[in-house]
This record gives sequence, structure tokens and C-alpha cells, in this order.
Amino acid sequence: MSSYAPAAFATGTSSGRVRGREETVMYVRAAGFPRRMLAALVDTVLVAGVATGVTVGAALILNIPLPGARELGPDFVLAGVLDRNPLALGAAGLFVGIGALYQIYLGGIVGQTVGKRLLGLRVISIRGGSPGPARGILRFVLLALSVMPAGLGWLWCLFDREHRALHDHLCGTHVIVDR
Repeated sequence: MSSYAPAAFATGTSSGRVRGREETVMYVRAAGFPRRMLAALVDTVLVAGVATGVTVGAALILNIPLPGARELGPDFVLAGVLDRNPLALGAAGLFVGIGALYQIYLGGIVGQTVGKRLLGLRVISIRGGSPGPARGILRFVLLALSVMPAGLGWLWCLFDREHRALHDHLCGTHVIVDR
């Protein structure tokens, strides 16, 4: 199910006058949940791959023993963070740091992460352009808060008529189909 929403914040097809200025309206197609989720999965795999590569490289250079195959599991990083293992803390910090830079630069300044570009999506502000660095930072912080409570902020876009997640509403962004 796709939805077309008038976006009175960008250039486009119809126009009107607002306080002496010409206002143009563009009709955009809001990105649906499955496409957004797939883009987020691509981005997460990419960021996790880079963070893992850097962590393994640093461990090899510093002669820190890497965990064996039996030690790896879903609780490996969590247990390492709780035990204050420097390798696990570094990996978790690196993942968050690279993820922040990735989302702020590509999602905020450029308007498209690699996953969004592959799936033909774009993040726009209320004015129709890329969100910018300040809104990119805000969007990343709100994205983290949106995902923390069992992804409920993300699931919001399943029920929203504009298909906007909680972090999109709070920072004034839209994710649209760009193709």
C-alpha cells in the first residue's frame, strides 16, 4: 500500500501565495515500512561490518586474543560490555560512533544512506531539501530513542497515514520514494 501525501514544503506542481511569497506544493510518495526496514538492514550490516573489521584489525595489531567460535553468540557483546571487556566496549563504542557519523552525514547532510539509495528512498526536511547537519544529529539521537523500546518508534510508521516513524515526526523529516 503506497500513499501520496501533499508536501507543502517543496517545489512541485501547484502553487499559491503566502504572505507575498509564492508557495509551491509537491506531491511525494511516502516510503512504506518494508522498504524502510530493508534499507535499515542494509545500513546496519554495512556499519556492523566496518566496526567489526576495525575491531578485529585493532585486536590483531594489539595482540589481543580474539574469541573462539564457541564463545560467539547473541550475548557475546552484551556480556563483554557488562564484564567491562575492553574489546567488547571498544566494539560497541565503535559501532555507535560509526553509526552516528554514517547517519548524520549520509542521512542528514546528503539525504540518503547507502541502504536508502539502493532502495530508492530519500530523507527530506519539511522544506523538501536534505535535513542538514543539526537535524541529522537530532534525527540520529531520536532514532536511537525510537528503536530502544523494542522498536516501537519504528513500528509507528505501520499505523501512520504518512508512514512516518516517531523520530521522523519529532525532528520534522519525511522518508520518500525517490525513483
